[in-house]
Amino acid sequence: MTEAPLKNKRFLSLRIKITVVFILIFTPVFVASYYWFFTYTSEQVQLGITNDLIQTINGAVEGMDKDGFVKLYADERDNDPRCLPGSESKSGYYPDEKDNFLYWEHVRWLKTIENLEPEARLYTYVKGEKPGEVFGIGSSGALHDPQGGFKFCESYISENTQIYQGLTKRVDVWDESYSDPFGRWITTYMPIEDKGVIIGAIGVDILASYVDEVQDEILRSGLIAFVVSYGLISWLVYIMAGIVTKPIVKLASVSQDIGDGNYDQDLDTFRSKGKSEDEIDTLINTFKIMISKVAKREQTLRSRVQQLEIMIDEGKREKQVQDIVDSDFFKDIQEKAQNMRDRDKAPKKKKSEGNK
Repeated sequence: MTEAPLKNKRFLSLRIKITVVFILIFTPVFVASYYWFFTYTSEQVQLGITNDLIQTINGAVEGMDKDGFVKLYADERDNDPRCLPGSESKSGYYPDEKDNFLYWEHVRWLKTIENLEPEARLYTYVKGEKPGEVFGIGSSGALHDPQGGFKFCESYISENTQIYQGLTKRVDVWDESYSDPFGRWITTYMPIEDKGVIIGAIGVDILASYVDEVQDEILRSGLIAFVVSYGLISWLVYIMAGIVTKPIVKLASVSQDIGDGNYDQDLDTFRSKGKSEDEIDTLINTFKIMISKVAKREQTLRSRVQQLEIMIDEGKREKQVQDIVDSDFFKDIQEKAQNMRDRDKAPKKKKSEGNK
């Protein structure tokens, strides 16, 4: 029975296969871990920012001059026609520092809080005359260059009433940022109470772009860490796969030598170091038994082959002799030899008869 020819297959080492299997199995795990890490970290950043908002707004309210807050609005409302009740146009203004010391003391306090939280923008307001309307009181932006933020007595009617709700309870606008001409914000509103009476409200804005920047930085840092750690672990797996498969590779090389008839192999050098044994040691023991048996079988086969060769040679010689004996030429020679022997015997008979 002839062996079927082996198909040409591309050789791929066991070490590469183990590494590829690791990559295929653990890549989804790494991606899921990275996604969880990014989501969890982003939530913690969001939580930290919102907690800062709450602490900032609480601190601003606690340290505020509430009597001055009430007085500055009452005085300005009574004395400046731009802030008179019922005025149709209330675009707001910045009071003169000489004329309204309380206003500038108020905005300086807001700016002090802003300095503690540079990403925050603080402003205060009171209830307006129309539904959903609020009037600006002070803003930390008044001390910016250029000035910005809520102007004094500026009218603002909220479309979603969240700022208006801030006059009665704390309102957190965190999940959905809102936009205005100055940017996109996440905000917390809270009423200002003085002796149990609500006298106005305060708002703290933080640019949503700041939150986005922090999340982007987490994304970049996490991605770099992911790529580096993934590459490092893959490299370590490749190294470990080489260590694990090294005895197997050596045994494969030894098996080729055995196939070429070289049975003098020192397999004990491939054994694992230590007191315990593993599958490699079992494989080495099996190889040693196999080599011994194969060597004995080959020796027996060679002896039998030699005997068969001798038998074959003797058979050939016998056949050659038989062929010669059975040939006509040999028979003719035999007849001639017999005749010669007969002739030699004939004179001897005559002599013997004469003597008689």
